Amino acid sequence: MISSDQENQITVYLMSRRLSPQILMEVKDHFMMQITGLMEDSNINFQEAFLTARMSWQKELEMVKADFFSFRKIARIEKALLQKRFNKITFTALLVSVILAGVYVLSGETYFYFQISALLAFFAIVLFGILSGKVKFIEYQRISFHPLIIRNMLLGMLIFPVGCYFSGEFEFWKPVCNQLVIFYSLTIQIQLLYFRIKKINVLVQ
Repeated sequence: MISSDQENQITVYLMSRRLSPQILMEVKDHFMMQITGLMEDSNINFQEAFLTARMSWQKELEMVKADFFSFRKIARIEKALLQKRFNKITFTALLVSVILAGVYVLSGETYFYFQISALLAFFAIVLFGILSGKVKFIEYQRISFHPLIIRNMLLGMLIFPVGCYFSGEFEFWKPVCNQLVIFYSLTIQIQLLYFRIKKINVLVQ
């Protein structure tokens, strides 16, 4: 049986790995079950079982760079989950942007209203987050320099010539191409703000 003091030792150690609250609770449950099992099956004390558990989780809890464009370090297990989340955000932004490019080809007026709706959604999320206290203004500012934004803007420079090809506009200084790149970035920012409001870790703090 693990005492309250021993449980606190586990919590303090996991907090030192900078895990998000959701991941911390899940890993903590695994730690406690593993330690309890080791104490009962191997007839060892808490400290020995705790050390064994830490060794078995060493790779998953190793501190690594969160992203190529970030200086922040997080646990490897957190990074794996973040990258999956970032991939979904990127896919969604790309899908919506491709749809928008198709809308432009079919109807310039619908394309315009589509953009206005996206901007209104963005400002609504920003205002809700700031007024509700769930997002600080400085966090919103940091989103503009988020590693996912930087990475995908570079990616967009390679991808959006395709959109320009279908629209018939090959010069990036033309409005439609600029708008597609901005919209792509905006879609990512909307998702980052949404996850931040939901207190889901997306490296915004």
